[in-house]
Amino acid sequence: MIEEIKSMILELCKDKEWDWKAHVESVVKYSKILAKQLNADDEVCELSAWLHDIIKIRDGKRDLHHVNGSEEAVKILEKHDYPKEKIQQVKHCIITHSSDETYIPESIEAKIVASADALSHFDNLLALAHYVFVLKKESVNQCRETLLKKYEKSWKKLLIPEAKEIAKPKYEAIKLILGEQN
Repeated sequence: MIEEIKSMILELCKDKEWDWKAHVESVVKYSKILAKQLNADDEVCELSAWLHDIIKIRDGKRDLHHVNGSEEAVKILEKHDYPKEKIQQVKHCIITHSSDETYIPESIEAKIVASADALSHFDNLLALAHYVFVLKKESVNQCRETLLKKYEKSWKKLLIPEAKEIAKPKYEAIKLILGEQN
């Protein structure tokens, strides 16, 4: 089932302006690493990581993508006869992965997926810069400020110490490259 969902998501990622493939694969990578380190349900983490941005990828919709994506994930997993309890865990991971304070990650799996989503940003500086500079057409100075805010938000979204440990060298390097003023 994971391979089918992976194939579906990777197919949806093709021919998009944003490099969704790199983002999702990075989220999956960190979800698996953190699940192993923290003895969490690795299957729930991996499925959640593959499906967490399905609405953004498929429909290009950013507003409430975590809410709508969690419902879409339920439909997909039900078609695969995935256990109801685990479907609810995946739903919780997806609905809480963004920075929407209405939905707070409670399970270790949800904290892992939210942290993995933030960690992926530290792997994708150039993709984020391309999005801000080229697609949003911001000036160099605006781009710098936007990226600094994005990385500060991503740093704060790292909910578990193990994730901060992974991100710290990249976060410090990105701040140095972007010329953050102390």
